[in-house]
Amino acid sequence: MTRADAPSTHRLGWTLATLAGWMAITFLGAWLFHPGEESLDELVTSGISWQLVAACIFLVAMIRWQGWHDLGFRSPAPGTLRLLWLPLLMVGLLLLLAAAAGLPPISAILFILVNTLVVGFSEETMFRGVLFRTLWGRMSVWPAILVTSVLFGAVHVLNGFITGSFGNAMAQAVLAGCSGILFVAILLRTGSIWVAIVYHALWDTATFLVVAGALTSDEATQASETASVGGVAATLMPLLLVLPNLLYALWLLRKVHKDPPPGAQTL
Repeated sequence: MTRADAPSTHRLGWTLATLAGWMAITFLGAWLFHPGEESLDELVTSGISWQLVAACIFLVAMIRWQGWHDLGFRSPAPGTLRLLWLPLLMVGLLLLLAAAAGLPPISAILFILVNTLVVGFSEETMFRGVLFRTLWGRMSVWPAILVTSVLFGAVHVLNGFITGSFGNAMAQAVLAGCSGILFVAILLRTGSIWVAIVYHALWDTATFLVVAGALTSDEATQASETASVGGVAATLMPLLLVLPNLLYALWLLRKVHKDPPPGAQTL
């Protein structure tokens, strides 16, 4: 019997230990690499976030050690990618806004691409992979979805220790919790966590491009005003586009408690 087949209490304990380790690496690592207060857009545009890379390595090691082979690292079920038409449309709208605001330098764009891909893998593997699969083994699917999404949103409050702005961190937590429902809907409807990882990365990339473009489009003499506008954009722009995604996610999940979607039983 593999560790994945062990009693659910044993698996829950290791899942919570994995979550604690992931949080320590992600947030304490951010403090070690960036001891001063920095905005999230500064962090993702100024270099590679090595603490996130370390968190990914930690997750892969834990998954291999525990033998968790049911997390959805597989190809999507045939014909399910077309369900992403609305989420991809939302990403497209964000990219149009980014282009209108003015794109940041190419170096910043490259760092955004790398960091958001790492974030997508790290957060999806931890929450929609390890945590959700464990919770689904102990409760019905909707409680597992809600607990996972609430916890996913809650950890974003810890960004306040990095940025120094707990108001923005609370807003990010709400947005992340709503987005988490879409990510789990993508996982369940496609049967593949890879699709959720890629979409998560695309969403974050588009969001940071909007914010970074807004922050670099003004003159240096307007720096303080720009920072304020950037903070508003970081909250309001995703908020306007998260709601359609949330409603669509609820529609995708409308029958999940009755008729598991393709690939759901074999995640």
